[in-house]
Amino acid sequence: MREDIILMLNGEIERIPPVKSDLTLMNWLRNNKNLTGTKEGCAEGDCGACTVVIGRYDYSSKAVAWRAVNSCILFLPMLDGCSVRTVEGLASNTGELHPVQTAFVENHASQCGFCTPGFVMSLYAGWCKNRNLDNAAIDDLFAGNLCRCTGYRPIKQAAFNTNDIPAEERDTLFRDEEEKFIIENLAREELSLQVKHLDRQIRFDAPRRLQNVQEILHTHTPLILSGGTDIGLWVTKKHMELDHFLYLGNVEALNQIDEDDEGFVIGAAITHEGAMQKMGAHFEALQELWRRFGSEQVRASGTVVGNIANGSPIADISPAFIALGASLTLNAGGKIRVIPIGSFFIAYGQQDLREGEFVQSVYIPKLKDNEVFQSFKISRRFDQDISAVMGAFLVSVDNDGRLQKAEIAYGGMAAIPKAASTLSKFLIGQDIENLPLAECRKAIEADFQPISDVRASREYRNDMALNLLVKAINNLAGKPISYLAGADIQQVISTSFVAEHKNG
Repeated sequence: MREDIILMLNGEIERIPPVKSDLTLMNWLRNNKNLTGTKEGCAEGDCGACTVVIGRYDYSSKAVAWRAVNSCILFLPMLDGCSVRTVEGLASNTGELHPVQTAFVENHASQCGFCTPGFVMSLYAGWCKNRNLDNAAIDDLFAGNLCRCTGYRPIKQAAFNTNDIPAEERDTLFRDEEEKFIIENLAREELSLQVKHLDRQIRFDAPRRLQNVQEILHTHTPLILSGGTDIGLWVTKKHMELDHFLYLGNVEALNQIDEDDEGFVIGAAITHEGAMQKMGAHFEALQELWRRFGSEQVRASGTVVGNIANGSPIADISPAFIALGASLTLNAGGKIRVIPIGSFFIAYGQQDLREGEFVQSVYIPKLKDNEVFQSFKISRRFDQDISAVMGAFLVSVDNDGRLQKAEIAYGGMAAIPKAASTLSKFLIGQDIENLPLAECRKAIEADFQPISDVRASREYRNDMALNLLVKAINNLAGKPISYLAGADIQQVISTSFVAEHKNG
């Protein structure tokens, strides 16, 4: 075990003595290293002003991966063994600007300048991945960056201009030395630091072996930390004082995605970005869902299993996995328990986790030849927003156009992500050309009693749940997508299918 954090910052190796385990990377950069180009805007991973680029070894691809991340909600010890590059570290040693910076200057892509370093670092992350940026790719790249001056046109033009740089000039400037450092660091002792702060003993454990995770959970009750995109807000927004973290991000066995003919096993440390790249080709609807529910910075840090384990009622992945028939592998000291994901969620803030147990992985079956999976997200903002309602639909149809399988789940409709069991059962045998909408509505209301909050009213949620079902069946039937207006829903006209109704 060692207590000093070792990372590379802008090409220089840093050895950091034990610190408070909830010290954020952003605060360390600004307050300890005087690198104030990294800004604090929202302190919750939404605005992107704090964006930096990190290099981390990807156990799944067996290579170093370069990702833009939100430094405001990442804790410094999580960066042990990584390379961190800030906007101050992009220019060459002679002061020559990086081509990404030059593109911003030449296109006058800075207004007040507050957001500019974050945009530059997001574009640099795209540069590191050698991405060819069309309009859609740029929108996705910058979805986690907010320009309050609304200067998006010159920012996007700067991104377009980087495509014109010849391949032979697309040097990475720093990557060789960073990759060497990261690979060499894999052989180092695992990190375990303890600091006394006032009257509190604060601890951060970052084991590399699954057995060590099990041993720590057997003797202690730490808070399990993986991506930090949720727990980071507990510190920055709720000002919680957390005494003991168990970080899973360095455990090789949990950094794997295994695929066979039947399905995918996603380890507890796999990020949304990693899962999206591996599974997106098989689940097109999941690909789009992943793209929308978090920015590149969030997807690069947040983990799939962490999103499930937190048990949020408005999580987007959980209802999708419920509909797909996923299962969870739970581990308590090496004793394995496998449960359907739907039974994991008991009540708000309560999951089926026993003492010393953690979620080791999630298994997602592949679609069968006759199955169709669709998922839809309703939110006030298109990108990177919390869902008001999320619907997931796994269905199959027989030769007569009748539903022979229907597995439906919703998020935002209850205190937990939940299967629409009454609705799913009712739909079996129904003609997709002529669904009885009144009965569908009654089935939804039997399954869910949603609340009204700042995102949506109870009535709106019920309306959207029915509309998303209509959309899924319309897609299945090859009909134009149309929606029931509020008045139509109240009447619940069931004489013919929704194609008669206009978008209200």
